[in-house]
Amino acid sequence: MLNGGQHRYRDLVASALGWWTDAGVDMLADEAARDWLAPPPVKPPPVKAPTAPRAAANDAPAVAALPETIEALHRLLATGDYAPSPAPPRLRVAPAGDPSAELMIVADMPDPGDAEAGRLFAKDTAALFDAMLAALGYERARIYLAPFSPARAAGRLDPRQGEALAALMRRHISLASPKALILFGDSVAQCLLGADALATRGGIRSVNHDGGTVPAIATFHPRHLRRMPALKAATWADMRLLLGVLAR
Repeated sequence: MLNGGQHRYRDLVASALGWWTDAGVDMLADEAARDWLAPPPVKPPPVKAPTAPRAAANDAPAVAALPETIEALHRLLATGDYAPSPAPPRLRVAPAGDPSAELMIVADMPDPGDAEAGRLFAKDTAALFDAMLAALGYERARIYLAPFSPARAAGRLDPRQGEALAALMRRHISLASPKALILFGDSVAQCLLGADALATRGGIRSVNHDGGTVPAIATFHPRHLRRMPALKAATWADMRLLLGVLAR
């Protein structure tokens, strides 16, 4: 008797198996007890064979070794990888003047139009720069004029570029061996003298280079003086500080 009726054993078994099949139980259970409510085991991730590391997209190219001669340095500035992400040669401006001159002037970068003219201070600042030299008793042929960055940057120099350019300029100064330096612009002053270079302007500083030190002043760039003529007196006072050094 089952549920009030007569059932054959075969029909009962078939009915039970059919119910379990409909419920999703379609295979035999293990002999050992298991926790059917436990979460499935987590498979460990597959182990990948090691691969060689790839260079990051913004990794800087290797910078050439520092030149041993002024001629080699000029070639590097003209066509070589002088710093990370160097500008194309057509946008670069070369040093000018006499590399053995007693006065070396370092400008932060070319002005607009200098690359097309092929020299520093070629356009709007030309007359003012030449007048500043004349006030010191010099002309372009009697000084050595070099850009800190051979090409004009869109904004401030990238820190990696500034570091590479500073190392190259220290070698540049060592090879030229001037008696005194004038640094035009905040970026070159910061890279060669420290972060507060222009904030503490008004005195003679020392630039370290491969062969020792050289007296230097950091002052305002002529392009800045054209926008703010009131600073000309302070710049002239800075430049006069070197007259005694150059007269030795």
